[in-house]
Amino acid sequence: MKFSSQSSILGSSPIAGYVTKVFVFGIDLTFALLAITSALLITGEFELARLNLLLTWGPVLLLVFRFISFFAFRTYLIIIRYVGEKDYKNVFYAISLASVCFFLLLRFIATPFKPQEVLPIVLVDYFVLLFLSGGSRIMLRLIFDKLRVQGVNRLNTAIFGAGELGSMLDRVLSHNASHNYKVVAFFDDNPRVHKKYLNGIRIFNPELSFARVVKQYNIKFAIIGINNLPEARRVQFINNCLAHQVKVLKVPPMENWLNNTLNLGQLMNIKFDDLLSRLPIELDQRKISTDVEGKVILVTGCAGSIGSEIVQQLLPYAPKLLVGLDQAETPLAEMGLALKKYVTAGVFLPVIADVRDSTTLQHLFEKYQPEYVFHAAAYKHVPIMEYFPLEAVRTNVKGTMNLARLAVQYRVRKFVMISTDKAVNPSNIMGASKRIAEIFVQALNDQATHNTQFITTRFGNVLGSNGSVIPIFKRQIEQGGPVTVTHPEVTRFFMTIPEACQLVLEAGSMGNGGEIFVFDMGESVKIIDLAEKMIQLAGLTPGQDITIKFTGLRPGEKLYEELLDDREGTLPTHHPKIKKALVRTNDYAYVTELIDQLVVLTQNADEETLVRLMKTIVPEFTSQNSVFKKLDIPEKSQNT
Repeated sequence: MKFSSQSSILGSSPIAGYVTKVFVFGIDLTFALLAITSALLITGEFELARLNLLLTWGPVLLLVFRFISFFAFRTYLIIIRYVGEKDYKNVFYAISLASVCFFLLLRFIATPFKPQEVLPIVLVDYFVLLFLSGGSRIMLRLIFDKLRVQGVNRLNTAIFGAGELGSMLDRVLSHNASHNYKVVAFFDDNPRVHKKYLNGIRIFNPELSFARVVKQYNIKFAIIGINNLPEARRVQFINNCLAHQVKVLKVPPMENWLNNTLNLGQLMNIKFDDLLSRLPIELDQRKISTDVEGKVILVTGCAGSIGSEIVQQLLPYAPKLLVGLDQAETPLAEMGLALKKYVTAGVFLPVIADVRDSTTLQHLFEKYQPEYVFHAAAYKHVPIMEYFPLEAVRTNVKGTMNLARLAVQYRVRKFVMISTDKAVNPSNIMGASKRIAEIFVQALNDQATHNTQFITTRFGNVLGSNGSVIPIFKRQIEQGGPVTVTHPEVTRFFMTIPEACQLVLEAGSMGNGGEIFVFDMGESVKIIDLAEKMIQLAGLTPGQDITIKFTGLRPGEKLYEELLDDREGTLPTHHPKIKKALVRTNDYAYVTELIDQLVVLTQNADEETLVRLMKTIVPEFTSQNSVFKKLDIPEKSQNT
């Protein structure tokens, strides 16, 4: 485990390096002469006549031994600003070897010294030289560090973790000029180290002393320097920092270090994802590998946030071919470049196509014969789809029907559809269109005329996805505010993109057809709390540095989302984060007739007739803040 920094030494001239080597080597030899001189004087009760012994062969030979050992252990090859443990060890080994050789020589060969003086002279010389050579390196390092930081305005920083990683982090910060952090305190939960010092810096108990230490030392930054810190404790510490206007940084996982070395540029800001307190997801790697390895897989919407992550998580399982379908040209091209090695190897094939175009889809199924389909292509933005219901149905409903029917025709083994919590008791066009797609694939699954297994996965908002609230808030904060929130009571479920896609793969692997799998999204989050945390993560104070403005609910928007209908229950699965929803079954012939009529209606511009039919197919669809509110089916008829 090493640390590095981008330093000017990389550009040092050869002449400067040569001068440093000669200087260090000369200093060490001078110290060697001073050490043997001191030894002769100390053991001879400071009789100056004993200095004549320096001209005898014994001291001269010792200096030759020193010269050879310093050269052999390369004690002169140091960079003063980065002198460390290995350099001190080399000095120790070089001095020890020469002293041992000198002692053995004096014991077995006639010497200019009295026999009883041999051991004292060797020992005094040894310890004096260790002190001089080792101490000089420490002194030069301290002088260099002091001169280097003079005039530099650094921000007081605390490190959470007084173990190996925290100690190394402090050392690299103190030896590097290319940053603005000055470590003034350590925090650690281990009571055995409280009130002790690490690298000369006091260690405090964060539970008892955090607020006082932050105020006393005017701490502006905290760096988390603990490996395998429990999620709950990490979130607690971050929240404590944010409450005291302390900005938090973290060290990346060791697997992300380059050549087992951490560069200070890799210190990362805390993101809102880090506050979700999520435990790592355990996948059935063997089952997923069995399903994917050597198979042809189709991923629709592969250039989107979810689709692209599914592609990247599938590729390590060695599919025979992964066909990535998307109608967005630029994101697809960028993805092809990012996965160039897989494209070159013929494993990943990016394809421009539209799920609404059944003819093009049929050509793709005919040519590549996919065995698994992950359907992530969809229009997802609630306010936009409220204004364009025809497009929502064309993509989210007709596109899904096209793919599902082709999956049956070409004997696809599994069809995994990505749905949304907005399909539950939908209040908008987007959610209703996804619920209709769910109804269709479930009803199709129940047909005995095929063996394709249709599986639906349903989850909430994904952090950092295209158009999600996180990048919007981030941009507003960077622009100085205000941060806009629709309503003070609005809440949402959140999940990270990798987490959502891992669960999609797991659900797809465990499903046998007909299931709607619901993911454990944790506790719902108030959007205003999210906004305040993001402002604090930026090192600012909500309401002072950045204001929060309420704009009112948008068309089709709910105050809160649901993962299950009130009339639905769940059954557990073998995975603690995945449950199976107990949903109502639908007659295939009946729903197909209605959905086919719905698709036909997209060919004209009669939006009200189309939305009215959507509300017939999904009786629980009740519009919110929408012009289509007038089309809602009366409460009484919904319950009949």
